Amino acid sequence: MAFTGFHVFCAFAGGTGENGPRAAALLQRMQWSETLSAPGATTNAAPKGRQPYGDPIFYLRSSQDAWVAIGPTPDASNGPRMLLAANTDFGLYVDPGDKLAWLPA
Repeated sequence: MAFTGFHVFCAFAGGTGENGPRAAALLQRMQWSETLSAPGATTNAAPKGRQPYGDPIFYLRSSQDAWVAIGPTPDASNGPRMLLAANTDFGLYVDPGDKLAWLPA
């Protein structure tokens, strides 16, 4: 079965860990994920950052080219946005409280 829609995975990246700072910003401490089958915004927001686990990150994948906006009230049609190519994975650091909105390109 082929993936359709837009998927957002939220986790922390980086962090100090038990043995001091990490050399690579690896994903850890999954917080939530959502698959949006229709254009719109996530219901969940990025958690508070700068914890021992690192900073919040959104990891994205879309089955079609999509415009993506991120912020407390994201607007993928008029706000600052980026283009995410279909079937590619993209991760980016976000601020606490940020949500994601998407529209087909």
